[in-house]
Amino acid sequence: MGLAMRELDDILRARGRASGPVVLATVVAVSGSSYRRPGARMLMGEDGWLAGGVSGGCLEGDLVRKAFFWTSGGPRVLRYDTTGDNAEDEGGLSFALGCNGVVDILLERWEPGPGDALTFAAEARKQSLRAVVATVFRGPAEAVGSRLMLREDGAEAGNLSGALRESVREAATEALVRGVPWSGACGGAEVLVEVVDPAPSVVVFGSGFDVAPVVSRAQGLGWHLTVVADRPVEMLRRRFPQAQAVIAAKSTEALEKVPLSARSLVLVMTHSLPQDRELLARLVPLPVRYLGVLGPRARTERILRELPQAPTAAQLEKLHAPMGLDLGAEGADEIALSILAEVQTVLAGRDGGRLRERQAPIHADASAPERRSA
Repeated sequence: MGLAMRELDDILRARGRASGPVVLATVVAVSGSSYRRPGARMLMGEDGWLAGGVSGGCLEGDLVRKAFFWTSGGPRVLRYDTTGDNAEDEGGLSFALGCNGVVDILLERWEPGPGDALTFAAEARKQSLRAVVATVFRGPAEAVGSRLMLREDGAEAGNLSGALRESVREAATEALVRGVPWSGACGGAEVLVEVVDPAPSVVVFGSGFDVAPVVSRAQGLGWHLTVVADRPVEMLRRRFPQAQAVIAAKSTEALEKVPLSARSLVLVMTHSLPQDRELLARLVPLPVRYLGVLGPRARTERILRELPQAPTAAQLEKLHAPMGLDLGAEGADEIALSILAEVQTVLAGRDGGRLRERQAPIHADASAPERRSA
């Protein structure tokens, strides 16, 4: 739940091109099944253009047709009931679409100002900082659509005030520390609290032909890609034009040139046993989020046995060797799909199993806190 990277970019670009008023639609709460989760957004212009999305396509047409009328008096929350039953509250709409869920969508005219959450989130992402955006979507009429935004470096913005601000600030601070978004009751109102993390930072060691599809697919997801290899930098730029950064370095000096953190996702794809030895000796002790190694399991196990110090259980937990999900992948494109699918499971805290075997709702987050009481 939260701002999707590519969606945020698309909406900000569309807002920059818009010449007239625009309406921003935000999914603020979901009950039952829904194609999108809280935090999904769509921007609309009066002439019918849109950017982003709030469903699989079943709600967008109705919103585009009526959004400007519905927001003529200020922000408004609409409830779309796709179970086929009539919505009970004012503004509720019933759609017998088979999704079997209820979706609350906040509609508001979007103008620059202290409540401009998307610009705040984009700026945090540029600085590789986590941010939290808390939006009031039900409660005192004057507070609906108001926001409070916090950033890891202490920056704060928004247009909330009074006791409600203090309650929301406490909840937002907790979300900033824990990294867990939620939607529910807070301080006598209902609030959507979104966690906006920087784009996933993927560092690939290697320059073989199988690195290119990893770079292109990850770039399409809005991830930040760095390619590191012992090749001339101009050659790396030509081979991987979609990478945000390329670094020419030998394996013995690579980590001095590559900034890694606890959020880094590292892929070792050198196809060189000596290089992998050098890299893993330095990478295994680091607290990166994901460390994947291409190649047979026995090969990596041999390298680990040769390390000066045996890896700890915590270090082995983050190590994925061979990396990737068991998709029966053959060839560079399929292997890239397998690798990035596994990385996504780590980012989402999932195990990568079949959805038909999942007993919990698809979008259920076991780590999310219970809804807060007023």
